[in-house]
Amino acid sequence: MQGLGRALTYIGQHAGDWSGGTLGSRLTNLDRDIRSLIEYEERLAGKVQFAMDALVGLTGIAQNDIVKILTIISLVGIPPTLVAGIYGMNFKNMPEYDWAWGYPYGWAMIILSAIVPLIWFKLRGWF
Repeated sequence: MQGLGRALTYIGQHAGDWSGGTLGSRLTNLDRDIRSLIEYEERLAGKVQFAMDALVGLTGIAQNDIVKILTIISLVGIPPTLVAGIYGMNFKNMPEYDWAWGYPYGWAMIILSAIVPLIWFKLRGWF
């Protein structure tokens, strides 16, 4: 549209030389129409850019929520993994292995280490 507008401006300046004056008024109207279309196209491009920016913002918000949930899940899973790793070492001098309730104690530690972060996150309002 910009190129066509420039061409019409040039042709309009020299139309009197070519056509004896009748083409000049038509080219002026065409030039006005093209300028109007250029302004309309710029407004449409602005609206499209606004919609794209809004979509990018909404996508970012959705990704932040997903990353937040994944972070909470991973932070809840780390302490039980640590407890299970410690009790899975099978050293002879670990006193819990000789206890009658050693196995349930290990399970209680694993479950408790998963529940405590969940409660903490819930109290903080993170989920």
